[in-house]
Amino acid sequence: MDGRADELASPPEEPPGPVDVEAGEVRPGHEAPTPRRPPRFPCFDGLRAIAAGTVLGVHVAFISGLTLRNASVGIYTSRLEIGVAVFFLISGFLLYRPFIVAHLAGERDPVTGSFWIRRLLRIIPAYWVALFVTTTILHGSIGPGGWRAYLAHYGFAQIYFPSQIDSGITQAWTLCVEMSFYLVLPLYAAIIGRRRTCQSPERRLARAFVGVGVLVVISLVWRFFVLSYQGHGPLLSTMTVWLPAELDLFALGMALAIVSAWMHLRDCEPGWMSRRWFPWASWLVALVAFWGSSHLGISREALYVKTYSNISMQTLYGVFSFFLLLPAIFGPQHRGLIRRFLQCWPLSSLGVISYGLYVWHQTLIDQLVKHYTELFGQRLFFNVGFWGMFGEIFGSAVVVATLSYFAVEKPALRAKRFFQWFDHSTSSGSGPVESAPKGPEGLPMESPPMDSPPVVTEGVVSP
Repeated sequence: MDGRADELASPPEEPPGPVDVEAGEVRPGHEAPTPRRPPRFPCFDGLRAIAAGTVLGVHVAFISGLTLRNASVGIYTSRLEIGVAVFFLISGFLLYRPFIVAHLAGERDPVTGSFWIRRLLRIIPAYWVALFVTTTILHGSIGPGGWRAYLAHYGFAQIYFPSQIDSGITQAWTLCVEMSFYLVLPLYAAIIGRRRTCQSPERRLARAFVGVGVLVVISLVWRFFVLSYQGHGPLLSTMTVWLPAELDLFALGMALAIVSAWMHLRDCEPGWMSRRWFPWASWLVALVAFWGSSHLGISREALYVKTYSNISMQTLYGVFSFFLLLPAIFGPQHRGLIRRFLQCWPLSSLGVISYGLYVWHQTLIDQLVKHYTELFGQRLFFNVGFWGMFGEIFGSAVVVATLSYFAVEKPALRAKRFFQWFDHSTSSGSGPVESAPKGPEGLPMESPPMDSPPVVTEGVVSP
């Protein structure tokens, strides 16, 4: 269980840029005004580092015995799985934003084929290398079924087979969810963006919010249904981690993308978002949400049967992640201690390699437990100091993740140049797109390129 949004070092999606129009009333069939300078989100690598750290922390705290040994601390360390929700919101925001910018501006969507290729290049190579080393070289369990088991794990389908979900790289269940989200997102955006040229910008905005609201409702209905019939077979238990069960978290990130895109296109960010108290107030709400999720009385075991309390817990996870992200999206990104902390070199560097930290850390934990019966003179499994084990795993994970990034992930991302023909394919946008407004000379007005956020590790990993 370890999440990782969407994105370590892949270049941003480049949706067609909306066109500047003269200030004034925006009528149906015209583009929304576009600020001259596109937004940047330099704090997101820091957010990924925090999320990856919580994922590593929840696993080390359990294996070291801290979570079960000390109830007063364990109620908090067991909830460090909250990093998964952070990764899902990051994916929802960063990956949906180019689509919603195109939707609100009346432009064509980013090219679906190019989008899928870039996501696959970001996720598959590093994961397949880690899976091969874990299961074939280090002889980790791949689950029963022979070649079918390998097909399930290499095909990101282990969450659909109860016999496979606890095998291979166990935290990769979130990668399966992410891959499902990658498949669905362009199709969802095409549905939401249908007939956009016949609608006013305000109507497009309302339609976008209705869409994410529907995703939240689908998630709630799905989870209530699955929990009601959870005892009717092992497959229903695995359905609690399928994409529909996590849609509310992605939807929160998508809602942030909608607000961010609208404010950028209209150049209308509220002044209070620039106040110095805004990041602190936002993170205080996030801290309260984390505290609340830790006091719901949910089991501290690593594997437990989910109950209706998990619906409340996931809601609080979403609130935590939502307010954790707010200062990294809105307000001046160069101002304030919190934003400087998120952008500092050590934290942002960890964010860049966070995908490697995600896919490798559990393998390193397993190898430590397998080959060293004692650590610092103590029996290792469930009986060692948390900080000693955390330091050992964290240090080795950073080394392996760095090697993965430079030897596998970056070269794989460069391979996208072999798929440039996708960029000339027909867009997934529905219907014709209106022509650009004309300038005083009757020529199309120049439009600055619309930046999508800097993507730095695309998949999500979770504990």
